[in-house]
Amino acid sequence: MPTIISVASGKGGVGKSSLAVNMSTRLQDGYGPTLLVDSDLLMANSHVLLNTRPTVDLIDVLEGRCDWREAVQKLPNGLSLLPGRTAANVLVESDAERLKDLLHGLKTTAHDFAYIIVDVPAGSGTGVMNTVSVADHTMVVLLGQATSFVDAYALIKNAYFEKNVTSFSAVVNMAKSAEQAKMIFDNFERTVLSFLPVKLVYAGYMPKMSEINASSVHGRSIDRDVMKARIYPKIDSILAALFAEDAGYTGPDAVTFHSPAP
Repeated sequence: MPTIISVASGKGGVGKSSLAVNMSTRLQDGYGPTLLVDSDLLMANSHVLLNTRPTVDLIDVLEGRCDWREAVQKLPNGLSLLPGRTAANVLVESDAERLKDLLHGLKTTAHDFAYIIVDVPAGSGTGVMNTVSVADHTMVVLLGQATSFVDAYALIKNAYFEKNVTSFSAVVNMAKSAEQAKMIFDNFERTVLSFLPVKLVYAGYMPKMSEINASSVHGRSIDRDVMKARIYPKIDSILAALFAEDAGYTGPDAVTFHSPAP
């Protein structure tokens, strides 16, 4: 069965979608066949970052107009995308259970994929909780901001009390240095563990990069050479920490891809 990784944040604007897209691209390029699911039914933007215009999407699947396989778009880099929708006229909470059923179905039927990355909407509503509860790994994206801390804590608290999720990993995004990122995580971890009996693992950080910012601003894919040289090594470190406890983890495929030194 594929490994499902949910990428969540609580707060919008922390670079969650960029991280989900770049992580999916790296997984596809060096780890195994990967499906990126943008589960945002109102403000999806993974397809924008990947510079593609889907004709069918996740809402069409949830409302029974097509099978999920028909809505999956195969991109030139090999990555598969099940897109969400922007400015949709839907009742998000009414689709929450159908989305959960879909993710359960992907777990048992999406045999062509080794990994499924779910770009989770910001917030901590029912749909977010259902998505997190299905995942094998829940990654929380943090910034060094009070609002990011508060919303990420609310996400973890709700996941624990509502869905009995007890294990999370955290990535600090747009950090100035490794030292700053670890300090941000340590402060967040102290707060979380003071109130909740959960496991919180530091998976690493992503520095603030002009290439990632330009990709978000202009809606274009990052140059492949830049991905290999600057972004993949950071993603590899995050994935290694995320999968450290998984049996049989061997890292990226050294035959098909060689990571440059960080």
